[in-house]
Amino acid sequence: MLTVFLACDDPYQTARLMTERLGWRLQFATPADSDDQLACVSLGDAEVMLGTAEERWLPAASRAHRGAGVTVYVRLPQTEDIAIVHECHAGGGVVTHPLSQRPWGELAFDAVIAGYRFLIAQEIVAGDAGDS
Repeated sequence: MLTVFLACDDPYQTARLMTERLGWRLQFATPADSDDQLACVSLGDAEVMLGTAEERWLPAASRAHRGAGVTVYVRLPQTEDIAIVHECHAGGGVVTHPLSQRPWGELAFDAVIAGYRFLIAQEIVAGDAGDS
């Protein structure tokens, strides 16, 4: 399993956005007064670690380019309903490309969360492609 760390201005605020408005789950968070402020959120079986945007993790010169050239790809298991996941993200105002079947065959949508691009996708089960 690959887990990404994303530098955030406030990892706890970003975790609240992702869990309360977008439907992600909080796996854990260190205490807010900790020397290592960190929250871990998950969607499906993907985990994303949210850390601080301290100079050692995100230099000031890089802040305007946060996440440039990187998209976090989250492939949902069949136990998740991608339409519901998309609806939560759309309601949270983070969707940049709506849910649609992509040329490579998956259903997917794009979102920007805390300055980072996400592609949330799901393999189409045989028989579902014609139902869309």
